[in-house]
Amino acid sequence: MELKFDKEKNFQERLWFLHHYSSWVKSVPNEVWSRQHADFINSLFLNGKNYSLSPEEYLNMVNAGKKVRNKRLGSRKVF
Repeated sequence: MELKFDKEKNFQERLWFLHHYSSWVKSVPNEVWSRQHADFINSLFLNGKNYSLSPEEYLNMVNAGKKVRNKRLGSRKVF
């Protein structure tokens, strides 16, 4: 099943988020946003232990995605 969405709206939402987030980072002290980033990254590491893919399965999944992407791009391969 292919997800259908408005690509332009999605792009505009991403731009808004980048501008909003960069403004926030500039407006708060480094200690605040760096601590929040550290908490977020640490939570990713903790949650990674619950992920059921082995490293080999993950790499197979990544390589399969690259093959599909390269087929779509034709001769314009991106690595």
